[in-house]
Amino acid sequence: MEQLQNRISIKFLNSYEAHYGYTFIKKSIDISLSLILLILLFPLLLLILFIVSVETKENPLFIQKRGLTLTGKIFHIYKIRTLKSEHHKKNIHSETVFIKPDYYTALTISGKFLRRTGLDELPQLINVLLGDMSFIGPRPLSLHDLNLLQKNEYNLYRRRENIKSIPGISGYWQIFGNRNAGLKNLIELDEYYDSNKCINLDIFLMMLTIPVVLFGKHSDAIANSETNKKYATTPDFSLRKK
Repeated sequence: MEQLQNRISIKFLNSYEAHYGYTFIKKSIDISLSLILLILLFPLLLLILFIVSVETKENPLFIQKRGLTLTGKIFHIYKIRTLKSEHHKKNIHSETVFIKPDYYTALTISGKFLRRTGLDELPQLINVLLGDMSFIGPRPLSLHDLNLLQKNEYNLYRRRENIKSIPGISGYWQIFGNRNAGLKNLIELDEYYDSNKCINLDIFLMMLTIPVVLFGKHSDAIANSETNKKYATTPDFSLRKK
């Protein structure tokens, strides 16, 4: 009976998506879900902002310019401050993109927890509501990191210019990627998602994101350079678009 219900729900999603279009459905989910989560999580967000402001004695919100490429849309991403003020004043930039252990000592006490759970990205719900981002999509990178990738691995970087998906808070690389594999791994998983994106796949990735947050398994360039190794290779997703 349960298998029959699952088949019916999958068929319903596929027919609904075919009728109304993936982009429209995805946009509707992004707007409605981000608004609901902002309302429900507002007390938690206020508490985190208060703790961070007391610890850092600065504005707890951190704004950074990001995009998928330097030639694509650049937008301001909202994050919670996790690095000590001295780090920002020195204006230090890492020469690596996916693993930045040199920054670890610059993390605040709360910052270590926030980065491991991904809660430092909670304000990005505003980016989703504004349409700059989606819940699921390729990871947007800082302009500094994009310049590094363009300079050091130009051919691979150019392949990312063909990605048409909206940047995401979570996504295929964020869940299944391996930071130790560098840009090649990022590009391959970006391209895989871009070619196979559908509502079923987005929901699947959203479900996988929940335990990452709850159990502090978020892959972070500073707080935790290790990814979930059991998802280091591309899985066989049977619900992807045919």
